Amino acid sequence: MLPESKNKIFLKLVKESSVKEIMWMCGYMYGFLSLQKEDENAVNTNHVDDQKENKISLVYGTETGNAKNLSFDIYQKAKKEKFKFKIISLDQYRLSDLENENYLLIIISTHGDGEPPSSAKSFFDFIHQKKNINLKKLKYAVLALGDKSYPLFCKAGEDIDKRLHALGATRIIPLCKCDINYEIESEKWFINILNFFKKKRTKKDYLNKNNKNRIKYGKILDKILLSDKDRGSNKEVYHIEISVDNDVEYFPGDSIGIYPKNYIPEILKILEFFQLKKNKNNDLLKILENNLSIYNLSESFLEKYFSLYKNQKGFFKKKISIQGYKNCKLIEILKKFPIEKNTLEKLTNIMDPIKPRFYSICSSPKVHKNEIHITVSRHSFQLNGKVVYGHCSDFLSKLKKGDDLDFFIHKNHLFKLPPEDKDIILIGPGTGIAPFRSFLYEREFMEATGKNWLFFGDQHFNTDFLYQKEIQNWKEKVVLHNVNLSFSRDQEKKVYVQDEIWENRSEFFSWINNGAYIYVCGKKKPMSIDVENMIHKIIEKVGQLNSTLFMNEMKKNGRYLKDVY
Repeated sequence: MLPESKNKIFLKLVKESSVKEIMWMCGYMYGFLSLQKEDENAVNTNHVDDQKENKISLVYGTETGNAKNLSFDIYQKAKKEKFKFKIISLDQYRLSDLENENYLLIIISTHGDGEPPSSAKSFFDFIHQKKNINLKKLKYAVLALGDKSYPLFCKAGEDIDKRLHALGATRIIPLCKCDINYEIESEKWFINILNFFKKKRTKKDYLNKNNKNRIKYGKILDKILLSDKDRGSNKEVYHIEISVDNDVEYFPGDSIGIYPKNYIPEILKILEFFQLKKNKNNDLLKILENNLSIYNLSESFLEKYFSLYKNQKGFFKKKISIQGYKNCKLIEILKKFPIEKNTLEKLTNIMDPIKPRFYSICSSPKVHKNEIHITVSRHSFQLNGKVVYGHCSDFLSKLKKGDDLDFFIHKNHLFKLPPEDKDIILIGPGTGIAPFRSFLYEREFMEATGKNWLFFGDQHFNTDFLYQKEIQNWKEKVVLHNVNLSFSRDQEKKVYVQDEIWENRSEFFSWINNGAYIYVCGKKKPMSIDVENMIHKIIEKVGQLNSTLFMNEMKKNGRYLKDVY
């Protein structure tokens, strides 16, 4: 409770203030108290780190009040979107905080002869006069207010934007310059900012869901070509070994998620289309390389792109078939349906983020210390008479020894080895063999007493027998008790893994009837469906049992497990 004298002063101040001024006072007090709270909690390192990671500071420099009013409008909108902005005037901003900022949004007007407003003078002088400021971790955006009737339109904002960039900070979006009627342009600026943080929040939530998925850093140890088209195979399959830190934990059955990067030559074609130069647009180049999808375009993106194209070109009669341009490269769309050179910002706002691809780990953490192995088939398909490659498999196929690779561990709690005394049947044609290589190395190391049976198949014995020497070695050492192979193209009649299962139906039923676990990995259609149908057939014909009830019981007890794609 305030003393009566102060209470009167406060009430008088409220009555004499406009709504926006009251909002400003509330925001100022909030910002002031937030700073105090940060100081109080500084002893808790983990708390401070979390706070810094999520901190978005909105600062403003104003002369007539426009920048202040606009800042509080944006602050209120951000609150509705559940973003925590800290808002403060630049004359109240602690300059020592600048190097610790993660995200800084600046709204500033220009005063007099291209000068910053008086409230921003200390900040302006600080960044221009200090030479040893390190702002490499800062990401920022500047909204400049001005009057086009003056020759130095938005000069203060331009100077701040250039100086922060020169000090190593990264632009979230390009500088936005607004005339006297700033409402429309400032709204666009805020929407672009919002989209940036929404994409970041979505990606962060995905990666850090339940604190399980954390980005790790590895290095390519080796890359071995297992199937080669030059040797007669129809496929191009690689075994890739990755060196990882000893804090990377995984178990057989887990996968790794990889965000592929875009190729610099392709990005340079996009920059060239918009008449931009690489050395002057390094921030944009990094965003296009690491964050935005420029290959295998989605229907969602194409719909937005063609809407943008129509809006700038006016209505045209020719209907564009989105299906005809799915999986195309962005540069191909830009050339066929060119948009204006000044619409790059709009384009980046509608582009899809790069999505991770998952690969089953084929190494054992007990055997392959500080390593992760994966099996990668370089996916290719025909599009408009051209061979097109899958983004991530193509990216991985071009890595060399010593190259860095970012990844995260994807836990698969539903695809784990049973107790060591249980028998297992592994059905994994093609690259579906990957997790079973991990299983077998693990069971060998643990000297498991349960028996192991492998069904593997591909097209040709001579060119597509993945991990042949290891499988033969396990068979000789009786780590593998049974091995059944099916190479579909080596005889006139095609033979698949389900055919081999049928050929061995009596023993197969004996194993599952005595408690063996079945694991299936590989393509969902048609392989996994055909395999399951065959197992149903064996239970009906050999076991003379109701296959649906039998299989449901196996699934209920975790004895029938699939990892299919």
